[in-house]
Amino acid sequence: MKWFTNMSTPGKVWLIIGVVALIAAVVLCIVFRKKLAKLFRVYKSEVKKIVWFPWAQTRKSTLLVWIVLLISAVVICLLDLGLGEGFRAILGKIK
Repeated sequence: MKWFTNMSTPGKVWLIIGVVALIAAVVLCIVFRKKLAKLFRVYKSEVKKIVWFPWAQTRKSTLLVWIVLLISAVVICLLDLGLGEGFRAILGKIK
């Protein structure tokens, strides 16, 4: 256990917290194993119900999202530049 004695205090604390969390997770899994089994069965049945779009439609939708994202970024950038220059001009006239 030389590696443990050579660890810094925060390292020891995090190691102990991790071990306690791992033990707690194992105990909870054992205690609630029937509920967890039911949860995974329900999850599996729900995943089977998912309808995936065809690749062509997914590609078109992704392209549309990227185009809208880029247009929005350009508009926001232009508004930021314009408003910034406008405020600078107003503040320059006030001084």
